[in-house]
Amino acid sequence: MSRMFSLGLVPLFVLVAGVAEAADTGDIRGRVEDQDGLPVPNAKIRIEGPSIAGTVETVTDEEGRFDLPGLPTGRHTLTAEMGGFQATQFTVTVRLDESAFVPVVLAAAGTTIEVVVETTLPVIDATRSSINTELTAEQLANLPTGRSYQDAVNMIPGVSGRIDTQNGGAGSGNPSVRGEGSYGNNYFIDGISTRDPATKTFGSNVNFDAIESMQVYTDGAPAEFGQFTGMLVNVETKDGGDVHSGTAAYYLSTPLTSGQYLLLDAETGESVPTEKRAFLNHEVSATLGGPIVKEKLWYFGAFDFGSVDAETEGVDYPTTSVTPAGFLKLSWFATPDLTFAYQISGDYYNAKNENASALVAAAATSDRKDWGIGQIFTTRYRPDAKGEVELKLARNTTNINAIPSSGDEEAPQIFNQDTGIYYNNHADFDYNIRSRTGGSLKVTRLADGFLGEHKIKVGVEAFHLAESRELVFTGAGDGEAYTASASQGFPCEASDFSDCFSRTRYASTPPIGHTGITTATFLQDDWRPVEPLTFNLGVRVDTETLYDADLPKQLVYTAVMPAPRLGLAWDITGDSRTLAFVNAGRYFDVAGNDFASWADSRSSNFFEQGENDGAGNFTQNPFTQDPVLDPLVYCTDRSLDEYFNGILADDPSAGDYVETERAAAEAVCGDGLKPYHSDKIVVGFEREIVPMLSLGIRGIYSETKNIPEDIDITLDTWVIANVPEKRRSYRAIEFVVERKYDEVWSALASYTLSESLGTTPGQFELASGGSFGSNGNEVGVYLDDINDLDTRAFFYDNGLAFLPDGLAGLGTVYDDAGYYGYLPYHSFHQVKVNTFYQLPWGTTAGLIYEYSSGNAWQKRGYVPLYQDYFAFPEGRGSRFMPAIHYVDFRLAHEFEFKQDRGIELSVDIFNLPDSQTPIGYYENDTESFGEVLYRQSPRSMRAGVKGSF
Repeated sequence: MSRMFSLGLVPLFVLVAGVAEAADTGDIRGRVEDQDGLPVPNAKIRIEGPSIAGTVETVTDEEGRFDLPGLPTGRHTLTAEMGGFQATQFTVTVRLDESAFVPVVLAAAGTTIEVVVETTLPVIDATRSSINTELTAEQLANLPTGRSYQDAVNMIPGVSGRIDTQNGGAGSGNPSVRGEGSYGNNYFIDGISTRDPATKTFGSNVNFDAIESMQVYTDGAPAEFGQFTGMLVNVETKDGGDVHSGTAAYYLSTPLTSGQYLLLDAETGESVPTEKRAFLNHEVSATLGGPIVKEKLWYFGAFDFGSVDAETEGVDYPTTSVTPAGFLKLSWFATPDLTFAYQISGDYYNAKNENASALVAAAATSDRKDWGIGQIFTTRYRPDAKGEVELKLARNTTNINAIPSSGDEEAPQIFNQDTGIYYNNHADFDYNIRSRTGGSLKVTRLADGFLGEHKIKVGVEAFHLAESRELVFTGAGDGEAYTASASQGFPCEASDFSDCFSRTRYASTPPIGHTGITTATFLQDDWRPVEPLTFNLGVRVDTETLYDADLPKQLVYTAVMPAPRLGLAWDITGDSRTLAFVNAGRYFDVAGNDFASWADSRSSNFFEQGENDGAGNFTQNPFTQDPVLDPLVYCTDRSLDEYFNGILADDPSAGDYVETERAAAEAVCGDGLKPYHSDKIVVGFEREIVPMLSLGIRGIYSETKNIPEDIDITLDTWVIANVPEKRRSYRAIEFVVERKYDEVWSALASYTLSESLGTTPGQFELASGGSFGSNGNEVGVYLDDINDLDTRAFFYDNGLAFLPDGLAGLGTVYDDAGYYGYLPYHSFHQVKVNTFYQLPWGTTAGLIYEYSSGNAWQKRGYVPLYQDYFAFPEGRGSRFMPAIHYVDFRLAHEFEFKQDRGIELSVDIFNLPDSQTPIGYYENDTESFGEVLYRQSPRSMRAGVKGSF
């Protein structure tokens, strides 16, 4: 048996992965007036701060206005100077991808001393019609959240990420936003995407203490952002500075209560009190940053080492893992107008018994050995105060490898149909390599004099995506697997497996993969025709081209995706404290690599399957999946031609058959395969009622269409097509209260009334075996479309009834068959409160509260070919969970020895109510079906000690 290896090239000064480009800076704009309210032209504006090497300067125009684009985020000092006036100074917070408004009033000269203005500035960006939320370094440090950006985004309004699966834990790590599932999001690090090219989830980790802030777009994102239908997360990492600083920390996590679930015993069918999952986690973290050459060359580094020792409820073997990770960033200020930055990050994940479950015996578990390396190179050039040119180059490589814990290649896996337990061995060795390489170029320019003021951005980007997978099955020969069913007289206990119920025999296939090229161009204009109005106008055009990795010139799929965006922001009071906005736009997501990863999984599964005839021969109800003879077919002329011409080449007499089959395929394909998209409209109002505190209300409606699916025209012919019945819709009214951090208090609270409907299988659906389950937007199964009566009669008359019966109950291309309904991440009511308060004596208290009125779920049905996979006899969203409250609390105290030197002691308590919820692994058959989603880990504690200088 073979193994696939990858050698990642790590260039010295280049390149982490991405498919799109985004800002990782912010803007300051303002107006300078005298005490009589008259504009002050030619006033000098100067910006200084710890993250700015030197100063940035500009002057006001004839109307007293000024703009400073592309500034580093954080707190800066703004000084306004003009002859005959007192110099005036403000403290201004620049937020990621936002525009801060600074109204300046200059007093007549009477002294040369600068006037320091203490007045708080507006916190609303009155030039934006999008819904975006910033998570600052202070929030990340002082709220009781998991130490990852994937967990931190769960605090954002409209995000559903705290739903548990039967595998336990606080969530899947890939939240759903606005009903789009976990596969509709895009994750950026310092302005470039690190999204996994195969699974479309996050593809790169970042040391938590290396994060400066996060900007999250949930609705109305401008045209420079693309290739997502859910949310876009942009993580900004820390820089060094002109002062050396660092931290060292240790964290210990463990349960505080043992707690119990009522866990269904798979053998007896009885509910047995079982202790909740136990675990002991250790994490060591350190950071160090500062100048190599002051105001010229900075460095910042971070290192983490974590270990986990866990015991999953219902099993008697542990799950252990170690996770070292590192980050290094260099920033060079070559001139005041030209900067360079290079960063490299890497992480390693080594886990034993990674898929532990009460339905997986110890001998059937798998281990994981994954690693990833990411690199980003950025250069910025500012020709003057009104423009900026930015170039980014990036590469990201990940290896994901799952191998049997037994290390045994010869023993087959056995599945017990009566109990749902897998035993004897893990099914396969699974080796995956994924990479993204590319870059982007963006030009920003401020312009006025033509029908008002303009902030124009234009950009281009191009990226190469690659994924490869090799499956090496366990068992004799190229691999075998068996099923047992003692209730039917097949206990599967014989050494030669002759008394098993069924056998699957695999054929060896080489590593299979695809490569893709994505490009994008965008044009965006934030146009202010008059002072209180800003039009956010933009258009983005993405393209995707997919190739067969083994035949690089073999085109598989291509798509062009034009996406207009239009928004209007109205600064009602003219002081950036009252905002009304509306936004409408189209958002495409790339689908080609979805097709490719699904096709590669299918092509790796070359097998023959049969049931025992009672004499030890597996000849009953034979079924063969041969991707060579039955390849994946797309609704493109090229793919259809290759498929049907191949049939004629093998059998010239099959003309009538091909004509009938092709006509059926073309009827389903319609206008051909199209990329799926979401159309969204957002309206909202926001008001700063007191300094630093704003209230907002917004309405959101979206529809996602052209979702691809695998359609069976007849049992022989399947095509990837856009199904009109496969769709999603989302609507919500959301209320938000936000208090920006003022060195003492920060708060973000929201109430969301929403409805999320759709047909795509949800990412939280796990079948009872644990190894089967749908995963969101990836291509799934739409069956049974065998409507020809003669074809049906043939199956039934020839002992093949199990085939059409096995495909029944799953929805068809012609109707939704109960397949459209409330999605698993749907919840009518959601309340979130995230707040922390810093007391004068160095103590900080933080709280996260979340309420969900109950997520939708659906009872699975059993079908012979797919077991309980994708069958919903009661219809989608037919059941709702009970309401649940999540409460997490943090308390920390810092002992300061000298300025900027101290030690912090902290304790975080998760699941403070210690919720006790019954759980059954057989969700289909027990009264507690569905409550699996609300299982929480036991009340647990994370204790930490952190030193800083």
